[in-house]
Amino acid sequence: MKNQGFTFIEAVLTLTLLAGGLMGILTLYQRNVVEANQIEQTLQADYLAQERMEDIIQDKKYNLYAYVTAANYLASEDLTAQGFRGFIRTIQIREVSPSNFSVTQAGSNYKEITVSVQVPGENTVTLRTLLTKWGEL
Repeated sequence: MKNQGFTFIEAVLTLTLLAGGLMGILTLYQRNVVEANQIEQTLQADYLAQERMEDIIQDKKYNLYAYVTAANYLASEDLTAQGFRGFIRTIQIREVSPSNFSVTQAGSNYKEITVSVQVPGENTVTLRTLLTKWGEL
């Protein structure tokens, strides 16, 4: 006598293996979606930090070195109104020693500009540059 078809146990075992494989694939998919969202937010934060840094560099070029002071920029800015909910941008401007940039020194003609953007629930993107009075008449 020939047996044709599958037994009930074979069918249940096959369905169990397929369900396990499908769960693994769905778990990987969900992780990729979460990581893609985190990468997108980090890229947005990088863009927002670069945007402000370029504004400050442009101010130095057209309004000169003396204009670039903390008084002319918001120290902390919630970017929700600009469509970036939960993003916080901070700016720090300080004059530093020409021989040691980690030491604050007023009147040195060297300013360290730090722009940071905090990603909601994530890390912070930070950009730094150094502006000098060099080249001004």
